[in-house]
Amino acid sequence: MSAAEDISLLAHLQTPILVGDPDGCIVYANPSFRSRFCQIGDDPMGQPLAMVFGGGAREVVLGVTAEVLQRGQSARMQIREGDYAYTGLASPIEAEDDRVGVIMVLLEEQSNEEYITGLADEIAEPIADVVLSLQKLALTLENQLSDYPTALLERGMRSAESAGKWLRDLQVAIRGGKPQQGRFDVSNSILRVVDRVSNDMENDVDFEVLMPPNLPRVSGTSVVFERLLTHLVCQRIDEARTGECLTLLARTLGGEQPRGVVVSLVDLPDADRRSATGFPPEFVTQGLASMGGEAICVEDSSAGRVTLMHLAVADSP
Repeated sequence: MSAAEDISLLAHLQTPILVGDPDGCIVYANPSFRSRFCQIGDDPMGQPLAMVFGGGAREVVLGVTAEVLQRGQSARMQIREGDYAYTGLASPIEAEDDRVGVIMVLLEEQSNEEYITGLADEIAEPIADVVLSLQKLALTLENQLSDYPTALLERGMRSAESAGKWLRDLQVAIRGGKPQQGRFDVSNSILRVVDRVSNDMENDVDFEVLMPPNLPRVSGTSVVFERLLTHLVCQRIDEARTGECLTLLARTLGGEQPRGVVVSLVDLPDADRRSATGFPPEFVTQGLASMGGEAICVEDSSAGRVTLMHLAVADSP
């Protein structure tokens, strides 16, 4: 790897990245791409982009590369390489002679196990709400119901409690008998949310994302986190004025031994917000609490509004 490649920011990203020239040949492959897609000692430089992939992925990449180079438009793709699935975005970049090259970014998709774990965690929340609501209803209507409605209420509570127990058993089974929280790549989750929101965004809002190239894996499940972050960003966009800037920041706490990851959404100052508060949206608070995290919101007329989501760093598997 050359000195120029060594100091490139792309060299420090965990996300696999390829850069191709106007002829569709590789001029740069970051270390993450090399470690995942190349054999030890192989040098992909100068090869056609599609040739470093195998099977059906080669045809997909070939078609996407041709579309970008011929039309100068971004193109999406989904490929599988070995045991991993990737969602990719290929975009044109300026090159010499008014031609364009291509930069290709590949995001590893969450595994089926992680997705199922996330769904189980999502289901647990409404089941817990049903149990709590039925318990409160039973206390409120105590001695006011006849035998038959009382029997129905008790039957409903037993069924909801049984469903909760079976779901907890399922969560333990999914995690291989280990009851601890799952773990996920928060960087990839943030990029997926940004991509999703940017595609759906209709408001004229300037949306900026700032985060370091490497964030540690955190406790929880990507399904839950991405739902929370998507809802929060969309809520802030709906509240924003035309031309307003929203900034999404992520950083690690703790230096060489990280203690947590903080994801913050920052609004511009608003004169109507007179004093600081500490009340984030309730759905964010509850969702993060289910993953062992916490949320804080600070609103001020001069500093703006910051909604901070603190996630715990996951233990090594």
